[in-house]
Amino acid sequence: MMLVKRDNLSPSVDRYYNNLFDNFLGGSLLDSEACKEVDWSPRMEVEESENTFFLNVEVPGMKKKDIDISIKENVITVSGEKKAKEQKEDSSYYLNEVSYGKFSRSFKLPGNVDIDKIKGSWNEGVLTVEVPKTEIAKPRKIEIN
Repeated sequence: MMLVKRDNLSPSVDRYYNNLFDNFLGGSLLDSEACKEVDWSPRMEVEESENTFFLNVEVPGMKKKDIDISIKENVITVSGEKKAKEQKEDSSYYLNEVSYGKFSRSFKLPGNVDIDKIKGSWNEGVLTVEVPKTEIAKPRKIEIN
């Protein structure tokens, strides 16, 4: 196999189309400023248990201080910036598939969550946001007399 040196790395085709569809589904394609603000999107999974929703965000290589979790009008937003490492002057890349830049992911919360008890935790590059359900929302069994 022959390695080909690339001096000017352009965004991958996959990333281009993923951003295109993300922008189409989440906002206006004509809003070029919005496209500049969000450079990549971390992979996520949203999980539900009996008492809690979990948002698991994969952000390897990032630090906790570079991530922000905010809630406004029942919408939770996880945002941050993954900064590119500085390239040494005497080195060049043969392959670079690592994404860098700003990201922002927002989800509308259902009405059955306790916003005051939301908490985040960090483990090996995965941010987990726990969104507990309210007592009213939890399933319960009603006895028949």
